[in-house]
Amino acid sequence: MPNSNYNNFNSEDFLADADFLRYVKKANQQDVQFWESWLKDEPENKAAFLQARLQLQIILSSKDRVISATQADALLDRINQSIDGLVHKRRLRIRRMIWSSGIAASLLLILFGVWFFNSTVHINTTFGESKLVLLPDGSEVRMNANSSLSYPRAFKWTKNRMVLLTGEAFFKVKHFNQNPSAVKNGELFIAQSNKLKVEVLGTVFNLKSRPNVNEVTLIKGKVRVKAIGSGEARILKPGEMARLGTDSRFMVNVTTTVPQTSWIGNKILMTQTRVGDIIAEFENLYGYKVILPDTTMADKRIDGTISTLNGESMLFVLKNILNVNERREGKTIYLERR
Repeated sequence: MPNSNYNNFNSEDFLADADFLRYVKKANQQDVQFWESWLKDEPENKAAFLQARLQLQIILSSKDRVISATQADALLDRINQSIDGLVHKRRLRIRRMIWSSGIAASLLLILFGVWFFNSTVHINTTFGESKLVLLPDGSEVRMNANSSLSYPRAFKWTKNRMVLLTGEAFFKVKHFNQNPSAVKNGELFIAQSNKLKVEVLGTVFNLKSRPNVNEVTLIKGKVRVKAIGSGEARILKPGEMARLGTDSRFMVNVTTTVPQTSWIGNKILMTQTRVGDIIAEFENLYGYKVILPDTTMADKRIDGTISTLNGESMLFVLKNILNVNERREGKTIYLERR
């Protein structure tokens, strides 16, 4: 279809237009009718049209055309001007493209770098959900329900590998160096909660940071645990658990580690475990608030195993242990004597 912007064309534009070229070369009846109709409107650029048509006719003509010397000189000047103009425009266009694309690429690279080195990856688990996370360095983190983990997007390029945890997670940290006394950039791994800081080179441990408990259990390797509040630090050996007391001081105990990591198998192993602690775990995992009919029930101690695979099975065991019924109001569960 003929272009609707011909009234704005100069000679170079006409010579680059496919419909105009076809009209001069083929002289099809439809094209001739269109251009004759267009010329009758006496457009302001009619002279540019006639000049372009003459140039093209001379180029395409198989016969010598008789034109005056003045016409020849004017035509030659016009052709030279057209060529110079096209070449100049093309060069300017290429320069602008290279310049603008270079600036844009550099700017995008700078912006991406700033975003990459200042942004954080956030991973969350909902109530009743666990998730396995593979960190950029190859370390594994098994997140318990109702937990959040964050680390720098540029994790592998930071001075120390550092993650922040709220909730509970089981860490398998990848070794980068076997010599703790010669730690290089990127080799130290730090897992930090709001109250505890765990520094490791490569090890297996469980970190728990809940409103009612803050503890680290070491399964394999060696870690340095620091209380953020008091600044107290302890070195743990495999099989030891450091729990932060209400006075921000550590209590270090030797443990089999199995009860502290049993949540990975969707269960709680209880050995003279307080009912209050079990209820607190239920609240952390499933987001309910549990009200006992008698607060002394919280101090009752029990042995055994409770499945945490779903909230209903966990609550069922609790109700039978305490010999109570339940009544729910939204996210609050009232346990009432039978």
